[in-house]
Amino acid sequence: MRVVKFFTTPPRPYPYYLLNARRPILTHIRSAEEVIIDSGVEIFRDPRVKDYPRNHVHGLIRLYSAVKALVGNKPIYVTVPDYPDDYHPKSLWLSEDYTNIERTVDNVLKYTEQYKWVPWLIPIQGWNRKPESILRCVKLYREYGVIDRFEYFGIGNLCVEPDVEIIFRTCKLARDELRDKKIHVFGLKLNALKHVYHLIDSFDSMAWTRPVFARGHSCKTTEERIKYFEEWLKRYERIVRKAENKSLELFINNDK
Repeated sequence: MRVVKFFTTPPRPYPYYLLNARRPILTHIRSAEEVIIDSGVEIFRDPRVKDYPRNHVHGLIRLYSAVKALVGNKPIYVTVPDYPDDYHPKSLWLSEDYTNIERTVDNVLKYTEQYKWVPWLIPIQGWNRKPESILRCVKLYREYGVIDRFEYFGIGNLCVEPDVEIIFRTCKLARDELRDKKIHVFGLKLNALKHVYHLIDSFDSMAWTRPVFARGHSCKTTEERIKYFEEWLKRYERIVRKAENKSLELFINNDK
């Protein structure tokens, strides 16, 4: 059965592990079957921050090496440092011609060449609330041969996007362009999963740490973290079951 993998930093052993590049929590990393190391993009939530710290990529490489020592030959993917536009639109553009997209592409070209041995996850960036803008990024990747060289791509302009239609259009465009590639979505909202389930291969979220019960509060203790996580997983699993049942129904109907 095809299942869209959900990556997170879990409060208990769990197979799909998301690591924050700046504050990695390795408590349950040995239970991981796959690991994604994010780029540390949340630093740009502060509008005063315009670039990554010096030697940031070296920190990513060191973290990758540390994780590999703990999980062995399990798949590990390191996200190339990218530049989002959804936190503060246009704040990371250097000009109208050199936007967050071009800055991201330049990082991809630079770091994948310098560190060819690293299993990179290639970020697809776009402009805030403009699904078609990711085509600009994909076009550049195709021109520079990135599409041919890599298998795993991550949509990076939906982390704070609440609009399901924008999320769907963005994922549909990515799938149309990258038909035989694996597609990850950073920060996908759970209520959008059912709409894009058959367009993506994986997503990540830490939303389960926030209130999951009516009149609740963000989890503060280990017990609450586990309780919130299990409740969130139930919601995710219900969406997966419905999506798979719908696929089976379509298959049966098309086979008649």
